[in-house]
Amino acid sequence: MLATIPTAATASLFALTYTAVLPEGPANSAIGITNIFGAFTGAVFAVLVGHLSDKTRSRMGRRNPWILGGAITSGIALIGLAVANYSAIWPVVLFFCLFQAGLNTYYASYNALLPDRIHSKLLGRASAYAGFGSLAGTALGSIVTQLLIVVFGTQHITRGFLVLPWSMLIIAVIIVLAIPGANLSNRQIGDIETNKAPAARFRLPKDRDFWLAYVGRFFVVLGIMLILQTATQILRYHYGLDIKGAAAVGTVAGLIMAGVGAVASIFGGVVSDKLDKRKPLIALSVSFVVIGMIVLALTKTLVFYYVYTALAALAFGIFQAVDQALMVEVLPDKENAAQDMGILGTTNTLTGVIAGGLGAALIASLGYELLFISAAVLSIAGILVFIPIRRVK
Repeated sequence: MLATIPTAATASLFALTYTAVLPEGPANSAIGITNIFGAFTGAVFAVLVGHLSDKTRSRMGRRNPWILGGAITSGIALIGLAVANYSAIWPVVLFFCLFQAGLNTYYASYNALLPDRIHSKLLGRASAYAGFGSLAGTALGSIVTQLLIVVFGTQHITRGFLVLPWSMLIIAVIIVLAIPGANLSNRQIGDIETNKAPAARFRLPKDRDFWLAYVGRFFVVLGIMLILQTATQILRYHYGLDIKGAAAVGTVAGLIMAGVGAVASIFGGVVSDKLDKRKPLIALSVSFVVIGMIVLALTKTLVFYYVYTALAALAFGIFQAVDQALMVEVLPDKENAAQDMGILGTTNTLTGVIAGGLGAALIASLGYELLFISAAVLSIAGILVFIPIRRVK
C-alpha cells in the first residue's frame, strides 16, 4: 500500500500536468511517449534486478539491498519530476524512466518475498492481502492527487512530487528492519566473491506452462492497461472535465476501486485456496472487466463510468488475489524465483510500453469507443491462453 500511493499519484500528476501545459493532441502524444519509455525501462530493470537479486548474498539478505536501493532511486526521480520542464517533454521522460527503474528494482525484489516466505497452501490469501494493499494504495494515491491539486493549485501541480517519495522510503526501511538478512560466514562470503558474474548465468526458462502464463497474463493486463494508461485523457476529453473535475472523479473512482476491490480480493484469495483452483476465478475476473469495458463503450455519462469502475474493481480484486499465486505455481525453479517473477512482471511493464502508444493511436484514429472494445477483446484473448496451463487447476 505504501509503495503504491506514490506510484498511483505519480501517474496521475504527470499526466494532468501535461494536459495543463499542452493542447489536447500534444498532451495525448506526450503522455503516450512518457509511458512507453518509462514502461520499457521498467521491464528491463524488472528482469535484470530480479536475476541479480536471486544471486545476491549479503548480511542484509538477498532482497533487502535492492528494495532499499530501488526506493531511494525512485525518490530521487520524483524530485526530478518536480523541477522538470513539461513543455520540453524529454526531461520528464528522463526522470520518469529513472522512477520506473527504481520502482521495478524495488518490486522485482519485493514480489520475490512471496515465494521466499509463504507456504504454498497460503498463496491465495497472501496474494489477496498484497492485492488489497495495492488497491488501497491506488485509492489513497487518487485522494493524495486531489489534495495536492487543492494545496498547490493547477499552476504548481509538480510541487506535489516533493511530497510523494516518503511513504515508499519509510516502508522500504521498515521491510529491511523487519526481515532479517543472512548471517554469512567469512567462508561463504569468500565463496560467493569467487563465483562467476551473476549476469553470465542468466537463462530464460524453458517451460511450457510458464510461457502460457506469461502470454495469458500479457493479454489480460494489456486490456486493463489500455484503460488505465489513458484514464486522464478519458476524463479530460471524452467526458469533457477540467483538471480539478478529472482529479475529483479519479478520487471517487479510487475509493470505489478500493472498497469493492478489497472485498473481491479477500473473497478471491480465500476461495482460491479452499478450492485449490485458480483458473475459474481468473475467468470470472476477466468476465467482469469485459462487461465494464462494454458499458464504457455504450454510454457516455459519469454514472456509468462509476459502474465500470465497480466492475473493474471486482475483476481486479479477484485477479490480483489469484494472479500472484498462479505466477508462483508456474515457476520452474524456486532458486531463480525473483528472476522468473521479474520476467512474468514484465507483462505489467511491456504492456505499458504497448498500451501507451496503442491507446494514443486508437484514440486519435478510431475514438474512445473502439479503444474500450479493443481492451475487452484483448482481455478475452488472455483467458483463452490460460486454459491449457497444466500445473494450475
